[in-house]
Amino acid sequence: MSTTLETAPRATVFVDRLRVVLIAQVVLHHVALTYGSFPLWYYHEPTMRGPGLPAGSAWPLDLLLLLNQTYFMGLFFLLSACFVPASLERKGGARFLLDRLRRLGLPMLAGYFLIVPLAKIPKYLWLNEREPVPFGAFYLDELEMGPFWFLATLLAFTLAYAGFRALRGQAPPPVSSAPRARTIVGFGAVLAAAGVLWRIWEPIERVPVLEVAAPAYLPQYVCMFVAGLAVHRRGWLTALPASAAGWGFGTALAGALLLLPVIVVTMGATGEPPLLQHLAHGLFDGVFCTGMTVGLLSLFRHRFAGAPRTAFLTSNAFAVYVVHAPVLVAVSVALADLRVDPVAKFAVVSVVALPACWGLAHLLRKALPRRGTQS
Repeated sequence: MSTTLETAPRATVFVDRLRVVLIAQVVLHHVALTYGSFPLWYYHEPTMRGPGLPAGSAWPLDLLLLLNQTYFMGLFFLLSACFVPASLERKGGARFLLDRLRRLGLPMLAGYFLIVPLAKIPKYLWLNEREPVPFGAFYLDELEMGPFWFLATLLAFTLAYAGFRALRGQAPPPVSSAPRARTIVGFGAVLAAAGVLWRIWEPIERVPVLEVAAPAYLPQYVCMFVAGLAVHRRGWLTALPASAAGWGFGTALAGALLLLPVIVVTMGATGEPPLLQHLAHGLFDGVFCTGMTVGLLSLFRHRFAGAPRTAFLTSNAFAVYVVHAPVLVAVSVALADLRVDPVAKFAVVSVVALPACWGLAHLLRKALPRRGTQS
């Protein structure tokens, strides 16, 4: 199983490794949702088994969710976009479109009709104990993209780019150059401004068809995908100096220390979110996302670009994204009787779920017929 989310040329093996970390982060994000304060996952233990759970604060998990959401899916879009132009040029329009539909569309449909419903079985059993409901009615009512919103949105962005190239003709040849600091700062400012305006305006609460999990971050996802196209054209993926890691992470940390307290305090306000919260949240999104993106790209480029010894992890990473939801729910249900505080439960389930996800992904990839691996 292969897609732009999974493979990259060997010259950029560090991108494969960064994707492994990000996909593991997706799994951990959903583990945090399982035991955190927000009932946004298929199995939310405080809701479904709340009485009798040991006392413990879930605020570290909520903080992890906020920090993750601010940058990690946007970085996925940037990395995926980096390899779209070369693939389109190599394959041509018709073959490229068919390939994207197969690589992204088929897993998306499997997720929508099979994988997400499997992950919702414990929810069905829990609801059925309170008020019997036919499974068929539950199945139809609960159909949704779930984690596969990313594949749907990436497919939409990719098709839009292919259409743009069809209208504008062949892309200009790549120009190799190092990114300037003012370019990075300017991009962060664009992200921040887009985030602030989108939160104030709030044009939509839900993205039809694509079902983007966090619509407030849709401008970021668009900007990061476009940035990935620019990164490809300018050769910036491998051009960041080693010192950029420190600057990037330092910027992200400074943004968190300065702006997170404002966000937390204003979140306690009643009624409509105040303007200060929109400003702080949008600015934090731009600063933290830009800093983490620059920091991680530089760190992995200079520290994790050696001879590949992570083939098992990288080759199965995309399949982990596809199968992780029911695996995680199964592990969580199996460990439901373990009575520890939420953070400890998060740690235990993470240690079990991550190897289980990679193991099942490996078995499925061996069992399913394989096609070519070029992106």
